[in-house]
Amino acid sequence: MTSNDDAARIDAMLKAGTLSAEQAERLRGSLKAQQERDRIYAQRSSHSRQRSHHRFAILFGALVLCFVLGITGGYLLLDNATDITATAPTAPAGTVNGQRPIDLSMLDQERSDTMQRTGTFSGIVILLIIFAALGVGLLLLYNGLVKSREQVNAGWAQVENVYQRRLDLVPLLIDGVKTYMEHERDTLTAVTEARARAIEVSGMLGGEAPQTVEQFKTLEASQGAVESALARLFAIVENYPDLKASQNFLALQDQMEGTENRIAFERRNYNEFARRFNTRTLTFPSNIVAELLDFDAKPYFQAENRAMESLKDPFNRLAE
Repeated sequence: MTSNDDAARIDAMLKAGTLSAEQAERLRGSLKAQQERDRIYAQRSSHSRQRSHHRFAILFGALVLCFVLGITGGYLLLDNATDITATAPTAPAGTVNGQRPIDLSMLDQERSDTMQRTGTFSGIVILLIIFAALGVGLLLLYNGLVKSREQVNAGWAQVENVYQRRLDLVPLLIDGVKTYMEHERDTLTAVTEARARAIEVSGMLGGEAPQTVEQFKTLEASQGAVESALARLFAIVENYPDLKASQNFLALQDQMEGTENRIAFERRNYNEFARRFNTRTLTFPSNIVAELLDFDAKPYFQAENRAMESLKDPFNRLAE
């Protein structure tokens, strides 16, 4: 379905009274954010393909250079052997008693020339094998780095999916509680604003994993704001027994809890994929290929500082 179809559908639902004006505006905002995210993703995908083609061209050029060097070295050695053979002494023209005498020095020279040509050919073969091994090694290292990087991107896609699942549940949650929590407009507004900010930051990345620590921190700050706003909302829900007894709210609460558990699980998977990739970019000899072809290390999810606050002085010893 195209964006125009989506917009027409929202307008039709608004006219039919299925959606309120506030809900329609939220859907339009989500649709616009999705369009921007798709545009950035397509643009970055194009740039990624161009970078991959450029890296492959560099690697192919290195392989061609290795082959040319091997051929050139072999040619020089073979040419040197040919010059030695050309300067070999000729057989004497005289005969004794009607027969040509046997010159043992010629046999020795022939053996020497044969050994020289054999050594030259062996050197050429060895050079070609060495350069071919280097080329195959470069290909294996490059393919291994690409495979690890794609694992990181796949892991990040799963993290982004569960993030998006949480953001999709937020409007449903707000619609389910706002009739009970008429005096908590500030809390509901904070949740809505945090969600909008998270969608904006996610759209800036265009569906790709964060490439820098700054991008990672910005994304985590926006998602952390959503998590904090939801935590405050669920804390306030405790003051509304009727809302806690609502089956719709309980179902949404279960879905939200399941989503949070899934987020933690996918974060661990992403950290593991990032660890494997970063290990490849830092260990020899793959670090050489990573440095030449711009395979940068990926940032990790870090535990929040507030998660350790309750463990700093659990027995209040510092106050004694």
